[in-house]
Amino acid sequence: MKTIISRIIYGALFAIPLMLLTYAFAQASPQIEAAQQEELPAEQNCRDCHPAFYDTWEEGPHGQAFDDPAFQKAWIEAGSTVECLVCHVTGYDSTSRTWESDGVTCQRCHNPVPENHPAEPMPVSRSSELCAECHTETSFQWGASIHAQKDLGCETCHDPHGSQLLAADDSGLCASCHQDRSSNFSHSAHSQEGIACTDCHMSDLHEEGVQLHGEKDHSFFVSLDTCNGCHEYQMHEPIGEQVVHEEKEPDAMVSAEISSVMATPQPVSPIGFALLAGLVGLAAGVVLAPWLQRFQNRIDLRDKEED
Repeated sequence: MKTIISRIIYGALFAIPLMLLTYAFAQASPQIEAAQQEELPAEQNCRDCHPAFYDTWEEGPHGQAFDDPAFQKAWIEAGSTVECLVCHVTGYDSTSRTWESDGVTCQRCHNPVPENHPAEPMPVSRSSELCAECHTETSFQWGASIHAQKDLGCETCHDPHGSQLLAADDSGLCASCHQDRSSNFSHSAHSQEGIACTDCHMSDLHEEGVQLHGEKDHSFFVSLDTCNGCHEYQMHEPIGEQVVHEEKEPDAMVSAEISSVMATPQPVSPIGFALLAGLVGLAAGVVLAPWLQRFQNRIDLRDKEED
């Protein structure tokens, strides 16, 4: 019994100091990291920890929102109006007509920046309302769609950092929810002709005078004009009533598996590190206890002999 108690005591002597040191170090680390971040530009900080997201953003429409040649040409032709800068730059000040950064930077969507980041994650609104602040035409069309009624937002189909689809092709993304219809469509005459879902459900809006913004109709409605585009000389009879079968709502989005956006991380408490260090110290003390006890006995014996 004495041996067990002795080992526990030695384990505690190892564990307690190690726990205190680990807790103090874990508490100090975020402050050190924050001080180091102040020495670097904000975008460089983001690249250091999120290189994949940063590279996707930098080469995508958001990163190139101001520098894109198509935008520059249209902007100059429009007289370099300041209204465009609200969405094409970050931190635009209408009073001084200056801005913080070209393009839609990380801080445009992830703000305000926590003082102790990265210990505390960057905030971001996961609703489509954030996208709607700039993508007004597309948001208006989407609001009338069955997707909006089913609470499927922009991030369901698009990577918010690069704006690209979350699948290799349009039809593959549609199939992640519309499995039954996609399977039936693959055997249809339309599919055999190489027609994709978006060829009919997302009509091109350039002919309606839309330039650069909202190039594809996000209401997903198929109009008679869409059919007439290919079957102009076959539309001799009135269109019969189209029977639409209600689709069951999927339990989970398959496309979420390939999304590059992960769940918001939660900061790790320093107490967890301290407890882990305490367990290591306790184990070390228990293992070393016999040797430490012998060493202590020798010291006690030497002291008695000297007395």
